[in-house]
Amino acid sequence: MKRNMVLTLVLILLICSISIGNLVVAKDDNDTYIKVKLTNYSNSNVVNLNSDVGFSIYELDSTGKITKKEDITAKSLSVKLESNGAISLYDSSNKKLLTLATNQLISSKDGSQRIVKVGSSQYRDYITFAKNGDKLTTINYVELENYLRGVVPKEMPASSFHIEALKAQAVAARTYTIRNINKHSSEGANLCDSTHCQVYGGIAGEHSRTNQAVEETKGMIITYGGKPIDAAYHSNSGGYTDNAHEIWGGSKTAYLVAVKDVYSENQSGYIWEKTFSADDLSNRLKAKGHDVGNLIDIQIVSKTEGGRAKQVKIIGTKGEKTITGEQFRSAVGSTEIRSTLFTIKKEGQYVSGNSAYVIGKDSTSSVNLKDVYVIDGNGNISKAGDTVYAITKDGIQKVNNGGTTTDLKFTFNGKGYGHGIGMSQYGAHGMAQSGKKYEDILKFYYTGVKVEPYSGK
Repeated sequence: MKRNMVLTLVLILLICSISIGNLVVAKDDNDTYIKVKLTNYSNSNVVNLNSDVGFSIYELDSTGKITKKEDITAKSLSVKLESNGAISLYDSSNKKLLTLATNQLISSKDGSQRIVKVGSSQYRDYITFAKNGDKLTTINYVELENYLRGVVPKEMPASSFHIEALKAQAVAARTYTIRNINKHSSEGANLCDSTHCQVYGGIAGEHSRTNQAVEETKGMIITYGGKPIDAAYHSNSGGYTDNAHEIWGGSKTAYLVAVKDVYSENQSGYIWEKTFSADDLSNRLKAKGHDVGNLIDIQIVSKTEGGRAKQVKIIGTKGEKTITGEQFRSAVGSTEIRSTLFTIKKEGQYVSGNSAYVIGKDSTSSVNLKDVYVIDGNGNISKAGDTVYAITKDGIQKVNNGGTTTDLKFTFNGKGYGHGIGMSQYGAHGMAQSGKKYEDILKFYYTGVKVEPYSGK
């Protein structure tokens, strides 16, 4: 595809008023650059850089043009935040070489492929720094398409997924980048390299097949009403995607609505099952602020259009509480409760270990199990031990004398993996296997959208 990504006046106006220390989305030679905070190499006073060919210092002007200023023959540099707030470069003998200006960038020397090693990781294009209090924030000033090379294989299996699914993921990731360009502006960056934004692995994260997907969709994004969408995606829809407002709250988003998805069926993650003891669930819920005592029951109160648990009631010895399905999933564990598209099977019955009811001729009265005596088959009378048995509506149940049943458990039978909003990644793979192109995939999962070149609007 021709290199057709064009930034218009909106971004140019942004560039004219900002420097390296603030938000920058810049153009140089028709390429678009963004600033990515490198989390593992930030919040430090010293950062080490390496380049096999030495370094060059570049300067970024107010129009986004990048100009080389000088070369550094040293192959190893230490970047230090001085006590006076200056950011200085030192060689391996601890000789100070220069003070880095706020609009200056560092890259490898005289190479068409600019690569800098930060700590143990290699990154394309340029490295720069911002001050946050008494610490450095390390930033990869990277061309957008190079950034996506390090993102897409972290979000979708590069070696096994169909190329059209990888293209769909590349466009979704590019759209996310454009829509969330201000997410870390307070730290002098656009995005970070962690799950808070999109996982970005630099050169080490790249793969030839995802590089191909990025190149063949260069500049393409997903829009609704002329604006980049919130390109949410998840692993497997379980056969039905869902309405964003029912899962996340807020007002309805026209393009993030429930869609019947046969392409996710029988793909990886489509069916799952997990069983928990009542005690385990009680402890997990309590740890996340949902303390209802010893768990007695779990009920799905309402469902979304896609069939997911919208509200879940948890009932315990201290009372009951209704929470959202996503809150329940998060509290119990999102890798075990893989989605909120589940049913619940309860086995066993809670019976208090401290009291039971005796049914007499004319009334029913409560007795403390600690005061219960047992008559055995020989007529011998003895005090009940730590475990007694009670007849319940489900038959004979073993009861712990301290207060909970020992065999009360809940089995969740579910479908899908993830929140269920937007594009199903395994569904995208299934669509591609059936002959669909990446544009078809995106328009199927995001209702009413267009797939078009980014115009800077």
